[in-house]
Amino acid sequence: MSHRSIPIQFCFSSDFEDYKECIVNYKNISVLYYQFYASTDHTKVVADGCADIQFCCDQDNASSTVWGSVLAPQSIEFNAGKIYYGIRLSTSVSRRLSFLHYAELINKGVSLSGLNDFGSELSEKITHAKSFKERILLTQKWLLDLGFFEPQKMDFIDYSIDKILEEKGNLKVSDLSEYIGSSERLIRDKFTQAVGMSPKQFCRVVRFQSLIEYIIFNECKDSFSLNDLTLSSYYDESHLSKEVKYFSGLTPKQFINQTSNIVIKRNAVSTTQH
Repeated sequence: MSHRSIPIQFCFSSDFEDYKECIVNYKNISVLYYQFYASTDHTKVVADGCADIQFCCDQDNASSTVWGSVLAPQSIEFNAGKIYYGIRLSTSVSRRLSFLHYAELINKGVSLSGLNDFGSELSEKITHAKSFKERILLTQKWLLDLGFFEPQKMDFIDYSIDKILEEKGNLKVSDLSEYIGSSERLIRDKFTQAVGMSPKQFCRVVRFQSLIEYIIFNECKDSFSLNDLTLSSYYDESHLSKEVKYFSGLTPKQFINQTSNIVIKRNAVSTTQH
């Protein structure tokens, strides 16, 4: 599960034009590919616990950036008038990036071409690609060369992430400790070292992402209430309000108004390749 859970960045769909995405389920992992036209020069991203690798498809100045997860809402700048193409990796896959230590990327981004020999060449190829599908195929080859699709032996961090996702973030570290069979201190230290945030903070992110998913993919958007949202992810309305404010900077009602009109068609394709 931890290798296949891909959170949502609703801002790309709400603030930019022609947003499209596709999840490809490979044998061992899933990868979210997406593309949009940057009709403005910034947007606000939210916590998701994932790495995004984004390419600015500028014929004169192709560039690429690896973004880590933010912990609180953060404004990110873009080159208006350009097409951006990106991939998002699950938390378990992100923490195994071979060319950098993912935990060091929290709240920031770094140039891919400065980290990886393939980066600059890949940026040029993706910029000159004719379609979203062609960009996906180019990226797949790069990921294959990097060994992304090689099976990984699960460790207790993976099991911890799986359990947190299974419980939609409603899990205490003491319960996680009992489930894993290790001390709370060891779990906190190793988890933070691998993911860049504590298991408690990751639980909060997962709860918030569950809320986003509940709103955006709910077929009855016009009829659900604050109580519905609370029951979907939180203990009570006060807790919901506090967490939504922390992760979005908005009240629950403002957050519902901002996200309930967003339509994201999350196309999923399964493949036996790699």
